[in-house]
Amino acid sequence: MRATLKKVSYFIGMTVCLTGCGVSGSVSNEVDTEEQLSVSLNDEWQEEQTEKEKKYQTLLKSGEYTEDNIYVQLDPYDASPLSALLLFQTEDAMTVDISVAGKDEATTIKNSFDDYTTDHSVPILGLYPDTENEVTVTLTDESGNSMEKTVTIKTGTLAKSIANIDVKEADTTKMELGDSELTFVVPSTKRAYAFDANGDVRWYSTRYNSHIFKELDNGNLLYLTKESNDADTYNVLLETDYLGKIYHHYDFSSSSAANDTGKSEGEMTVIHHDGIELPSGNFLLTVNDGSNYIEDTMIELNRETGEIEKTIDLKDILPEAFYEDYDSTSREDGKVDWFHQNSVEYDEADDSIIISGRHQDTIMKIDYSTNEIKWIMGDSSGWPDSYQKYFLKGDVKASGGQHAAIVLPDQDDNDETTDILYYDNNISVTRGDEETSEQYSEARQVRINEAEMTIEEVWTFGEELGEDYYTKIIGSARYLSNTGNRLVNFGYRDEGQTSSIMEVTEEGETVLNVDLTDFPTSAWAYRAERFSLYNEDWMYELKEE
Repeated sequence: MRATLKKVSYFIGMTVCLTGCGVSGSVSNEVDTEEQLSVSLNDEWQEEQTEKEKKYQTLLKSGEYTEDNIYVQLDPYDASPLSALLLFQTEDAMTVDISVAGKDEATTIKNSFDDYTTDHSVPILGLYPDTENEVTVTLTDESGNSMEKTVTIKTGTLAKSIANIDVKEADTTKMELGDSELTFVVPSTKRAYAFDANGDVRWYSTRYNSHIFKELDNGNLLYLTKESNDADTYNVLLETDYLGKIYHHYDFSSSSAANDTGKSEGEMTVIHHDGIELPSGNFLLTVNDGSNYIEDTMIELNRETGEIEKTIDLKDILPEAFYEDYDSTSREDGKVDWFHQNSVEYDEADDSIIISGRHQDTIMKIDYSTNEIKWIMGDSSGWPDSYQKYFLKGDVKASGGQHAAIVLPDQDDNDETTDILYYDNNISVTRGDEETSEQYSEARQVRINEAEMTIEEVWTFGEELGEDYYTKIIGSARYLSNTGNRLVNFGYRDEGQTSSIMEVTEEGETVLNVDLTDFPTSAWAYRAERFSLYNEDWMYELKEE
């Protein structure tokens, strides 16, 4: 299917209500709006990419390139300048181990390709910019005999618009570092990039990125970009990889685009804050639907066909007065950003989704099949009586303007509890905690017992840093499963001039402290992630001729 995708448009107009039908918890497949969101599969990229891979296959099969004469193609897909592709043949079937020399052991990037083969197309990731990189290639045959070869790969200068990276502290003995793990900066606009423990950039994309940068189960990336870097709208969603190869390409109509600034000019986006992979392999995306109400709709996109299979309009679920009478924030373009959904997380334990709404100071859980509310976390004041039964009970401060709520692996050996980690900006937009609002921001971990409808706080970090690390917008908190450390991003310090990323242990010790500065306007760190360049689920293959 991937090789034969046709460009077909699907309109959320079959039967999907995108303006609010006023039926709480209903599942709708109808559209009443005149302005419709559409998405199309785009196969125009395939011809160019296929031609590249035909060229690489020809070189691989030419017989000219062996372990003693390895062909090196820098940036093989014209999207990842700090990557390369090695092409060569061996007489005997062999496995390949590679090592990209770092400045020290902690920053040396390694990977193993365990299949025995005579045709080798080896992706190289994690090169330094403007450097003659030394890559060690170790070949091992089925009898255990090994040989070692060295390849030197010269890269170009680092692209502009990447921040200055100041590593204030890095304890590599306590950081979560594997053989190819880097800290990834997911921007609100411009370059997505990743740096190592020394603060050296080891990966970036030439394709501009905004907000959506997620690793998928197959090791590929879900990546939001533009038709070109000069375009005004982020309306292209890619399934790609760190090498830059494209697997799926979806174009979204720009008619429903809006921006986060609320201004009538500037960069726009259709998919605004988050996108995730569902167990089916489809994508659940937060979108603008083209109505006067923005950032309150989700669509499930069929990965293979590009068809919109489901729409969730939060106006169908939450109180009508919340959007009709909303006045906590305003926008120059006149649109009403009453919920401002900034994250969505799937909980496989009960087929539900957990969403964060900045402008309602609320995190909530919804049954994905029925759209029925399961629980609400936040201050219950101002909510109708019919919603009170959904509120979790416990002595936990209300969040304010929070971001990036995720489900953690089991923390207490109790099947009845779920731990949620999120970034609490701590700005009271509608019903946050007024007493502490704007005094600090923090990462927070809470434990929820759904059977008892209770909540307790089990871990926090940030209050001790005070107002200097308060961020009124953006931010993230991630759990690093091997160490139990948390990666916390204070993305909007100094009125958006600084993004600070810290890795913190369970005990609250800071083992990584990095400041990002001198980036273009709005190119701050929306989120920070710790990903492996060589994800264990990723397998690179050259397309056969």
